[in-house]
Amino acid sequence: MTIRDAVTADLPGILAIYNEAIPRRIATADLEPQTLEARIAWFTNRDRTVRPVLVASDDAGIIAWGAYTNFKERVAYAPTAEISVYVANRAAGKGVGRAMLDALLARASACHIDRILALCFSHNEASLRLFRSRGFTQWGELPDVCELDGTRRGVTILGLARNDAVV
Repeated sequence: MTIRDAVTADLPGILAIYNEAIPRRIATADLEPQTLEARIAWFTNRDRTVRPVLVASDDAGIIAWGAYTNFKERVAYAPTAEISVYVANRAAGKGVGRAMLDALLARASACHIDRILALCFSHNEASLRLFRSRGFTQWGELPDVCELDGTRRGVTILGLARNDAVV
């Protein structure tokens, strides 16, 4: 497995993994598949020097992706970012998510990020375990803020404070 910065040619693979997660109802509040055009806009409308997108690949192609996203667009929030990790179904349970999370965390300092937020559905035990395994702690809970197929779901806010960011 190789983890590297994503390039435009990776967007179909990133999109496929994201859309694969939608019907499972544990990783995203999107209810319908996203389009390649939307994913291209998401990719091009970001400063990847401070909000990178990474991909993990094996011989068969892209198996995971992860990214930092602005927590809020206001300048004062710049040291805080939301982190996302998505793993293809075929690679789940093989340590790929952990490797992607570690690669993103290793970039935090160079990206001037000292507070990292992970927003996980409260019923997504695998993601909660993953982030907690890397020192994230619960910073908040948003009970029943989402409705997925008639079932209300909460969101757990996990956070990690780092004091090594380069400013």
